[in-house]
Amino acid sequence: MISEKCKKTLIKSSLSLKAALKQIDKSALQALIVVDEEDRILGIVTDGDMRRAMIKDLNFKTPIQDIMTKNPIVMSYKSNKEEALRLMKKYEIRHIPVIDEKNKIIDIFLWKDFLKNGEVACAIKSVPVIIMAGGKGKRLDPFTKILPKPLIPIEEKPVIEVIMDNFKKYGFNKFIIALNYKAEMIKMYFAENPNNYQIEYIQEKDFLGTIGALSLVKDKLGGTFIVSNCDVVIDANYDDLLDYHKQNNNQITILGVSRNINIPYGILNMKNACADFEEIIEKPDYHFIVNSGVYVLEQKVVDLIPRNQPIDMPELLVLAKKKGFKIQVYPVNCSWFDIGEWGEYKKAIEYMDKHGE
Repeated sequence: MISEKCKKTLIKSSLSLKAALKQIDKSALQALIVVDEEDRILGIVTDGDMRRAMIKDLNFKTPIQDIMTKNPIVMSYKSNKEEALRLMKKYEIRHIPVIDEKNKIIDIFLWKDFLKNGEVACAIKSVPVIIMAGGKGKRLDPFTKILPKPLIPIEEKPVIEVIMDNFKKYGFNKFIIALNYKAEMIKMYFAENPNNYQIEYIQEKDFLGTIGALSLVKDKLGGTFIVSNCDVVIDANYDDLLDYHKQNNNQITILGVSRNINIPYGILNMKNACADFEEIIEKPDYHFIVNSGVYVLEQKVVDLIPRNQPIDMPELLVLAKKKGFKIQVYPVNCSWFDIGEWGEYKKAIEYMDKHGE
């Protein structure tokens, strides 16, 4: 019998890349298993496979059989978690389908399950993570008149701690928190620091935009570092993100998230300036790579930021591009919530409650 978790990952080989992106987002397991009509395994498609397809700019109508890994590493239903972990480490993979004696899929082992249970410890990294936590959070008013946005609760933890926990799973434990609005409340929360995070603070005197606080931290950076907004909850693999940044010798890498946007109306296309009707597209959906609010940067990018002057990240990206810096997007398909607005905040709570994050 197929496990309920595994059922969410099963697809047919004729499914399009676009439909598969929707399915992998819905399953939240970062992998899909391709099966035939009798649930015999044909291949596996991971979020990494889809990322490479998007980088290659493949047509979203491309069938998934053109992207999937054929003859994937699998395990017998008689195997155990220790064997799964051994194979994951040996072949550097994060998903292992479990099959029965007829080659039918019955379950799947996931690397993130081991991370969640504390059975896998990633090496501690020296790369600092800077969390931009100084904003007023006006979109969440009036809640943020009482609490600063970083301390808004997601189940039993404030969002900033959820973000830090996600980084710690991948070995990041050095955090620099940029503060301004209600700064003392955030410092008081971390006063006991039961997770033993290495935390430093930088304090804005004025509001410096979404990235201006980096000008205050130049002397604390020695090379590569990561920047995260304090209102994004994302289930991304930060190990892979950092590797991608270094392998491609980027000065800036933007973590992009694949999103399918449905327009619940009929879209009218018009011909020429006379507004002649050409066609109507009923309730179309479009695929985009959106900015997650997480970036990997190099030290010299900070030199572009004027000290104690407001600047937002889009401005810095434009400036860096004009200076000839190498900037790339690292697209992923994973859960992502911008909890800075009420609708997404509620979705984040529902998602974490459902998936036990």
